[in-house]
Amino acid sequence: MLCKTCASENLQKLAGELTASFLEVKRSNLPPLYECQDVLVCLDCGFAEIVIPAPELELLKRRKAASGS
Repeated sequence: MLCKTCASENLQKLAGELTASFLEVKRSNLPPLYECQDVLVCLDCGFAEIVIPAPELELLKRRKAASGS
C-alpha cells in the first residue's frame, strides 16, 4: 500500500483516538463524538487516514440534522 499523498511505502498503523465535533458556533451545544480507531500514518509526509465506522457516522449525520443545517 502506498501513501495517497506522496506515494511512500513508509506507512504505519497506529492506535488512535479521535474527538469529532462541529466547528460552527450554533452547533456548540452538541457533544463531541469520541472514537477509537486505527490510524494509518505516512511516516514521510505525515498524511493520516481514518475510517469512521458506520454507527458513528450515522450518529454524526443525525447530530448534523438535529442542528438544523
